[in-house]
Amino acid sequence: MSRPDLLVVGSINVDLLLFQDRLPARGETLLANGLREEFGGKGANQAVQAARLGQAVRFLGAVGTDERGRGSEQNLLAHGIDCHLAKVDLPTGLGVVNVLAGGEVHATILRGANEAVTPALVRANAGLFEGASLVMLQNEIPPESNAEAIRCATSAGARVVYNAAPARDVDRSLTRACAYLVVNEEEAAHFLGRRVDDVAGMAVAITELQDVCPRVVVTMGSAGSILATPDGVTPIPAHPVRAVDTTGAGDSWVAAFTAALNDGSGEVGAARIASRIAAMATRAVGAQTSMPRSEDVQADPV
Repeated sequence: MSRPDLLVVGSINVDLLLFQDRLPARGETLLANGLREEFGGKGANQAVQAARLGQAVRFLGAVGTDERGRGSEQNLLAHGIDCHLAKVDLPTGLGVVNVLAGGEVHATILRGANEAVTPALVRANAGLFEGASLVMLQNEIPPESNAEAIRCATSAGARVVYNAAPARDVDRSLTRACAYLVVNEEEAAHFLGRRVDDVAGMAVAITELQDVCPRVVVTMGSAGSILATPDGVTPIPAHPVRAVDTTGAGDSWVAAFTAALNDGSGEVGAARIASRIAAMATRAVGAQTSMPRSEDVQADPV
C-alpha cells in the first residue's frame, strides 16, 4: 500500500539573490558581488524538498501569466509535483534576498500572484485534501485562505503542519486545530511578545507557545531546534556544517520533518532527521537548488 500524499497550500516566488559582504547603511549605495535568479517561495520550497525526499506531493497555489510563472510551474512539474495552479493577471511572486558572508540572509517578498490563493480557490479544490495525510501551510498567502485550508484539512482528517512564517496574528482556534506549529526565533517572538535568543531560555518559553498549538517546534539555526509536545520539551541539536547560504533551510526543515512523519517516524526522530537535512541544504547556494534528495541523505555522513 502506498503512503498517503502530502499537500502543500502556499506560495510560489522567484528569488533574486544578491551576494554582498554586508547590508548598506542608510543612504549608502553598495555594490553587490553577484546575482542569481532561483525558484523559491516558502510553499514551493517545501513542496520541492518533500518531493526530493521521495514523497508524493500535491500543490495548490497561483502564478502569473508571465515568464516567471510559466517557469515556476514547469519547475514543480519537473519534480513530479501534482500542480493545481490558478493563472492570474498579476506578476508571479518575487523575493529579493540579500545573502551576506557566512550565509546570513535578509529577504523581502512581493506577494503578487500569491494573493490569488483565495478561500474560494481553496474551497474549489477541497478534494485535494482527501487522501492527504499531512498538509503544509505557511504565511505567504492571505490569512483567510490559510483558515479555509485548515478547515478543509480538519474536515478531511488530515493533519496540518503550520509554518507560521513570516509572522502575523492568527486566531488561536485555528492554530490549535493544527497538528504542529513550526516557527523560528523571530516568529516565536511575535507569539511570545518578547525575544528569546538562547536555547535554555527558549526551552522554558516554548511551553507558553503550547497555548497557541499543543505541539510546537522552534528552529534556532546553528543552535538547533526545540520540540514541545504534551509529553515534554526536547532540544534537538543542530548538525555542525560550514554554511554557504541559509536561504530555504527553514523550508527544508519543515518539509523534511513532515516527510519523516509521513514515513512513520516519531516526533523526536522526525525532528532529528529534519535537522540533518536542513544542515545539508545550507552547503550550497539557493533554496531549492541546494535541497538534498533521498540518495544524497543516504550517502552523506553529516
